[in-house]
Amino acid sequence: MAAHVDHPAPEPTSGAALLPLFAFATIIAVIVIALVIAYPGIVTLSAAMLTVIGFAAGIVAMLSRLIGPDAH
Repeated sequence: MAAHVDHPAPEPTSGAALLPLFAFATIIAVIVIALVIAYPGIVTLSAAMLTVIGFAAGIVAMLSRLIGPDAH
């Protein structure tokens, strides 16, 4: 006879909060790259750079919240 074993539910990983941000950043990046290809110019290049800088800052902010203060 097989014994009944309870399997505890796995805890969500701390990186799971970053998945929606990465997905959103990827979609926006594809749109901005398509605009740069379709309409090359200083305005679209500026928008692309601001998008990259903005998402990099957002990802760094999310990572700093997940990691927390340094314990040293």
